[in-house]
Amino acid sequence: MGMKATPADWKPPLVVVVGMGMGPEDLGVEARQWILKAEVLAGGARHLENFPEHSGDRIPLKGPLQSSLDRILEVSGRKRTAVLASGDPFFFGIGRQLTGRLGKERVLVLPNVTSLQVFFSRLKESWEGVSVHSFHGRDASADPGNWLSLLSSRSKPVAFFTDPLRSPGWMAREMIKAGCVHWEMAVGEDLGLPTERVGRFSLPQAAAAEFSPLNMVALFPMAREKPQVPPLGLPEEAFQHEAGLITKMEVRVISLAHLQLQPGQVLWDVGAGSGSVSMEAARMVPSAKIFALERHPQRFEDIGENLRRFECFGVKALRGAAPEVFADLPDPDRVFIGGSGGHLRPILQGVAQRLKLQGRVVQTMVSLENLESARSFWRERGFTVEVSQIQVNRGAPIGKGLRLEALNPVFVMVVFKPFQATAEAPGNEP
Repeated sequence: MGMKATPADWKPPLVVVVGMGMGPEDLGVEARQWILKAEVLAGGARHLENFPEHSGDRIPLKGPLQSSLDRILEVSGRKRTAVLASGDPFFFGIGRQLTGRLGKERVLVLPNVTSLQVFFSRLKESWEGVSVHSFHGRDASADPGNWLSLLSSRSKPVAFFTDPLRSPGWMAREMIKAGCVHWEMAVGEDLGLPTERVGRFSLPQAAAAEFSPLNMVALFPMAREKPQVPPLGLPEEAFQHEAGLITKMEVRVISLAHLQLQPGQVLWDVGAGSGSVSMEAARMVPSAKIFALERHPQRFEDIGENLRRFECFGVKALRGAAPEVFADLPDPDRVFIGGSGGHLRPILQGVAQRLKLQGRVVQTMVSLENLESARSFWRERGFTVEVSQIQVNRGAPIGKGLRLEALNPVFVMVVFKPFQATAEAPGNEP
């Protein structure tokens, strides 16, 4: 370990990243000395305006950042360059991009107070255990479930750095639409500026309000009695469903094991019925992007009720017939087919055309005809097909004793391409 760097010793190519906190009043003596010593100042327009008397060259940071980072890389090799950053540069700031572009050995970071700390101090709330996320740099058309899933069954606050498109009002409206209503919203506007405002709102209040574009949101779970449910293997009676039209618990658990769903992956649940597979999958892998597809009106209503009941806010339910509804979905990493409604081959063709290279399909069936049709379809396309039969017998009373009552046997078919598959697309029709 070397000696602590000082402004007097500063030589290129060292780049100093200064956290501004909430503004120049948060800068300490040492940070100001580094800034005065700099020959080049880089930063957002708001930060650069705080130093009108500085004689150094200026590099405005604008999105996309790549060109600005390239210029910092070039200039800092011959001039002392300071980068002005919001709050703590390594807390949803520019720190990661800078070290990735310049290398950690070339960067000195002076951290400062973050907007999260200031926000929670204004609220007089502890921020220990708060889950913090940002909409900045995310696709504006991204499905709301990507962030709504963060609220599923959570008992501690969740905070968000918003952007102009994902405003507090938009968040409140999406939460209400999803039935995610047991939360209070706090909004910190223009933190550190003369126009600063901090307030608490019910979701309907926030949905109807206008806020400054510069804001941060915190969501606080409301105190209430929550039902205790097992982490996996919910009984059929826990779901609202049409009699008999639900994947039995034992079959559901085995199917989920075969799906091997990973964080962030896309799952299509085709012929979702009550949505039981989607909800179990969402509770196991909250960050997965799950789509429950059902064409029957009453079963689709059942899915909505179950999503609210189990607070699986990240699952998106779509009403429509497969494979037509596939056009509205991102390509899947995993597909579960629990029902085909007599359209098995068109559904399999639609799945094959869209399935990602290392994707997996799990299908449950009760008829030999469907089993052989599906097995032949996938084998003709070079997929590995594994089949097992599940026979479940449940205990049932008989007089003072117990007998075993058999459920219908179910075939579980697992489809995947071997890992050493060639670059040929997995679903191209011959």
